[in-house]
Amino acid sequence: MIDAEHLARLPARADNGLLHAFIECPKGNTHKIDLDKKLGIFRWAIELPQGLTFPANFGFIPATMAPDGDALDVMVLTGGPLPSGTLVDIRPVAVLRMEQEENGEMVRNDRLVGVPPLSQTFGEIERLDQLRPTMLWELGVFFEVYNRLINRKVEILEPGNEEDAAELAETAIAAKQDRNG
Repeated sequence: MIDAEHLARLPARADNGLLHAFIECPKGNTHKIDLDKKLGIFRWAIELPQGLTFPANFGFIPATMAPDGDALDVMVLTGGPLPSGTLVDIRPVAVLRMEQEENGEMVRNDRLVGVPPLSQTFGEIERLDQLRPTMLWELGVFFEVYNRLINRKVEILEPGNEEDAAELAETAIAAKQDRNG
């Protein structure tokens, strides 16, 4: 069980200056799993259709608030899955920019894309232009299909680079601090 109060005290950054990413859904997972912060446990959300899996580890940056009011979503690129509940230090390298329908209105719900420096597969990546050219397109296709499953419209926009990713993180950290006063 994850103590919800302890989770709420996790900082957005590690002592080394990298961002903390809390993993909810492992790469390759065929089920959407969410952390129920009130109960302190993981909750099953939806089963994906046959052949569709999470293309990267999915979670959030603690102590942040995105424009949708939730913690900033993150896709963590590694060579394999990270277990649900893992806290990993990441370097922001890109932004998957998206708009999705909420209450009949299209609103931004971007995903930060990050890499753990110690990843054997992605650890050397520092910039968007170092990623495989189709990487963000693939992440976008996943979210298009996923949102179709839950009858929500989504539009994938032009990706953001590492500077945009760092700015997105800083804005989400500041928004959470402002909210907490």
